[in-house]
Amino acid sequence: MLVRLILIAATAAALGACASETRVVVAASDPCTAYGFRPGTTAYAQCQSRELAARQQGRVIVGYPDAQIMADSQAACRSYGIVPASAGFDQCVQREFQARRPV
Repeated sequence: MLVRLILIAATAAALGACASETRVVVAASDPCTAYGFRPGTTAYAQCQSRELAARQQGRVIVGYPDAQIMADSQAACRSYGIVPASAGFDQCVQREFQARRPV
């Protein structure tokens, strides 16, 4: 009886040690999740990397035509792997346009 009780307790302890919870905290303003990418995926990592690179380039000069800013924004969103003509693509283009537009 004691051996059985020890075996049950050891099994319960071992199973309890295997249980873990993983949480990914994402900022509400994270554009990549807004575009539909899931944290922890390769596509999400690529999106984050490209977003960072785009932000480091900074804004365009004053006088840069809006049509060119729009074309650059669309190209950036396509490079993130977002499907054109989707809600995520439209949201991405709007975000990119605002980020690129001169103040």
